[in-house]
Amino acid sequence: MKSTSIFLSLVILLLLLSGCNRNRNQMPYAPVDLYINTSLPAYSNLNIIGGWVYATGGNNGIILYRQTYDKINAYERRCTYNVEQACGAGVVDSTGFTINCDCDGTKYHIFDGSVIEGPATFALYQYNTTFNPDNNQLHVYN
Repeated sequence: MKSTSIFLSLVILLLLLSGCNRNRNQMPYAPVDLYINTSLPAYSNLNIIGGWVYATGGNNGIILYRQTYDKINAYERRCTYNVEQACGAGVVDSTGFTINCDCDGTKYHIFDGSVIEGPATFALYQYNTTFNPDNNQLHVYN
C-alpha cells in the first residue's frame, strides 16, 4: 500500500516535470498556408535532390529542402534554443548540409532538422508539406 502511493507520487512528479519542459520549448504559432510552383526561377534549386531555398512565412522565415524525388521538407528558421526569446534565424551553411544558428552555436541537419550540436535540444520546427512532382506544386501548411 505504502509502496503504491510512493510509486504514484513519483509518476505524477515525472509527468509534471516533463510537461513544464515541453511548454517552455513550444514554437509560437504562426499560420502558414503557402502554395509554391517549384518551376519558377526563384525555386529552381528545389528541382534537384538536396537543393534548398529560403521562403517567407512562419515566425522567422522557412527553409525548403528537397529530400527525395517526391518529398520536400519545410523548416521554421527560428532557432529552437530558448524559443521564447530566440536570438536569430537559422542559415544554411556553405556546404548545404547543416543549418546554423550563429547567435547560439546550434547546428541542425538539413536532412531532417535534428540537432547536431549546440545548446538546443529540440529539432527545428517542421511544417507539413505535400508535393506533386508531376506538376511541381508544393503546399506548405500547419
